[in-house]
Amino acid sequence: MTPEYAPLAERRGVDVDTFRSEIMAAGEPVILRDLVGDWGLVRAGQDGPNALADSLKSAAIGGPVNVMRGAPDIEGRFFYDNSMRGFNYQSGQMEFGAFIDKVLNIENGESLYMGSNPLPNIMPDMIIKCPMPLVPNGVAPRIWVGTNSVVSTHYDTDFNLACVVSGTRTFTLFPPTQIANLYPGPIEHNMAGPQVSLPNPEKPELKKFPKFETAMKQGRQAVLEPGDAIYIPPLWWHHVRAKGQLNVLMNYWWSPVPQYSRQPLEALVLSLLAVRQLPEAERAAWKNLFDYFIFQTEGDPMEHLPDDISGVLGPHSPQRAQQIWEFFKGMMR
Repeated sequence: MTPEYAPLAERRGVDVDTFRSEIMAAGEPVILRDLVGDWGLVRAGQDGPNALADSLKSAAIGGPVNVMRGAPDIEGRFFYDNSMRGFNYQSGQMEFGAFIDKVLNIENGESLYMGSNPLPNIMPDMIIKCPMPLVPNGVAPRIWVGTNSVVSTHYDTDFNLACVVSGTRTFTLFPPTQIANLYPGPIEHNMAGPQVSLPNPEKPELKKFPKFETAMKQGRQAVLEPGDAIYIPPLWWHHVRAKGQLNVLMNYWWSPVPQYSRQPLEALVLSLLAVRQLPEAERAAWKNLFDYFIFQTEGDPMEHLPDDISGVLGPHSPQRAQQIWEFFKGMMR
């Protein structure tokens, strides 16, 4: 029996100012109903999968795309194999038009999926036909196409705005605070880059993953129809089931981290080497430094010093970032 999750909040008619000042500022995922209902691809999908396929193929510039193919027994859930040393699907490449034709004519319950391809690489002229004023300028959409399929529970480190073009998508989400109850898998060995959670939210094995029951109580669910979108803040875990003969989604990822900065995940991985193995008392002492200097739990950590002598601990800027990087490289000599 599939568990029931609390429904996700939803909004309609959201403009740029509301999106940034209210929705993004709140740090919570939200359904944005009918956000892209006027896209030509969405309207083409309303005429049936063949009409949508024609629109996609006519806009494509050709060339191969990376695809995943799963046998009927995986039921569309692309995941690890039983050993967790491999995966339950095969990866390869297909020409985009041939891939679309194969999706329309898939047989025997197989699953075929193309995920996260930058739209400029496949159909660059389509970008102007899919306007998205809510995201920063220059953020290009990525397209996801497939048969009935499941993307396992994972998190992204960027802001995510996902728009359903055709088919339906059911998102099951868990807040970052539930990480201890989600049984995360390896960071470096996974299906497509992001770290995944091992329990299946649709068929949880609570004897194997007992803490997941707590996560389920905090979970939320959203069912999106064509034209709907969902905003997902960074580090929110989400499981996605797509249904439809030809289901298509486009999403936008972006980050407010300046180009001169580094990614937080890099710091986490380096901390595995530098901090995690320390004795408990020493880790606790270092936690005080991280709280004070990094998470700034006591406010500005260097407000008692003039900026020109606070060094790498001063306020962030392009010049400070370079100073930090040079200081770090000096430590590595």
